[in-house]
Amino acid sequence: MKNKKILENLIYLAIFFTPLYLVKIRIGFLPTNILEIIIGIIFLLWVFSYKKEIKVSEFFIEYRKYVIFGGIMFLGILLSTFFSGNQLQSWGIIKSWFFMPLVLFFLTWNIIEKEKINQIFLVYSLSAFFVALISCGYYIANFLTYDNRLTGIFNSPNYLAMYLAPAIIIFIFQKNKFRIGYFLFLIPILVALFLTYSYSAWFSVIISLIVIVLMKNKNIFKKLVIVGIIILVLFLSQLNNKKLTDLLSANPRSSLASRIMIWQASQKMIEDNFVFGVGPGNFQKTYLEYQKFFPLYLEWAVPHPNNLYLTWWLSGGVLGIGGFLGLASLFLRDVFIKSKKESNQILLVALGIMLIILIHGIFDTTYFKNDLAIIFWLNFLVLK
Repeated sequence: MKNKKILENLIYLAIFFTPLYLVKIRIGFLPTNILEIIIGIIFLLWVFSYKKEIKVSEFFIEYRKYVIFGGIMFLGILLSTFFSGNQLQSWGIIKSWFFMPLVLFFLTWNIIEKEKINQIFLVYSLSAFFVALISCGYYIANFLTYDNRLTGIFNSPNYLAMYLAPAIIIFIFQKNKFRIGYFLFLIPILVALFLTYSYSAWFSVIISLIVIVLMKNKNIFKKLVIVGIIILVLFLSQLNNKKLTDLLSANPRSSLASRIMIWQASQKMIEDNFVFGVGPGNFQKTYLEYQKFFPLYLEWAVPHPNNLYLTWWLSGGVLGIGGFLGLASLFLRDVFIKSKKESNQILLVALGIMLIILIHGIFDTTYFKNDLAIIFWLNFLVLK
């Protein structure tokens, strides 16, 4: 029992310190990071302490529908890696964005009791709170991008926004005696998210909140009016922001124009690599090779297509995108059905987070990063 409590606390520690994937180290020839080392230590301790109680078969039985689609998705990634010309980088991506997040998910499912799943989400949201606090410190110190957007500890405002956005859903829909305290925790997250000026993150959070409010079916009109006021205030606050004015005036050098050019190049890549894609981690190289088919690019350093679905297709081919869409669709269906049968707030929280990932994924790549992959898979714990 004591060992299990230690392992449980280590799981919470790993989730809280998810951003430590940014601290890169090398063990011999193997590049890794602090987060992966923490996950590896938990795995070894768990195997050593509970080797006779490992529930592998139970896990695959409970998640058999998801294992099928997840297996198709993973097979697509492996085949795409096999047929790509940069297998070393692709294998590193498979380790960091697929294997290790799944290991953490499997460990969490085995070690954390169903009744404590809410604590997993709270630990992540507290991590987001501290990331937001640190990021606000960056803002005070004027560590901003050239266009005055906040990046915090990450190298992109969008990456910061993608890490913070799901925490908003968690804090808003907590129901216990500390609810007022949770709203106080929410303030720096909202401030930091605002300062990223990531409109796609704002949009995804608002749509997610609307869906959850409609599903709760209580005081709908009043809550929708509040959401409408928030949208109006956000819009008015951006009237003098160059980013918005460029979008509204259809500036040919706006962020949307850049994305459209990237999407067009991605579409051409898919047409030429329809079945297997180009392999994980190979987008930047292929993107530059495809310059000859288009007018001069607006952006050159583009590691991803700035679209979750294009990234899945190019990284895992037809099987990769098919498996991902099947997995996401099953999750949405099952959580929706389960939430109708059970009065469990955490189901709506997980649904809201998944909606943020999928909606924001239209404009950004909301999975292909260590922390984002972990957030994605932890949602499946609510189906335990």
